[in-house]
Amino acid sequence: MITTLIRAVILYILVIFSVRLMGKRQLGELQPSELVITILVSNIATLPLEDTDIPLITGITPILALVCFEVLMSWVILRFPAMRKIISGKPKIVVRGGKPDDHALRELRLSMDDLKAALRSKDVFDFADVKYAIIETNGSISVLKEEENS
Repeated sequence: MITTLIRAVILYILVIFSVRLMGKRQLGELQPSELVITILVSNIATLPLEDTDIPLITGITPILALVCFEVLMSWVILRFPAMRKIISGKPKIVVRGGKPDDHALRELRLSMDDLKAALRSKDVFDFADVKYAIIETNGSISVLKEEENS
């Protein structure tokens, strides 16, 4: 029992350290690669906890390897813009001049209802009020509203 507790504390500290090393982002702001690494790290950390016959180093090594890979990929993405587009994608305009772009919505597999909900979260209730709406690479939406004629 004490062995499991010690292993859990060690893995907890390692996972917290790993997530902090990957950078400060909220869950909704994760790039796809960061989300995958986070899920993999959490799954790998559970293996030595569930089975005490598995050496602790068997859990620690792949976690550290994945975190190192993620840090390296972050460096590559920052250094080489072409790789950024390949790995992270690029923002897409989904509303232009008050009209939704059906082609962009299909590419993103985003329904009209999803788009309307995202716009409502930005206090926009009518497409006519939108000059541009852009789906960012992290899945969030940015909205530039039409200026009111006063």
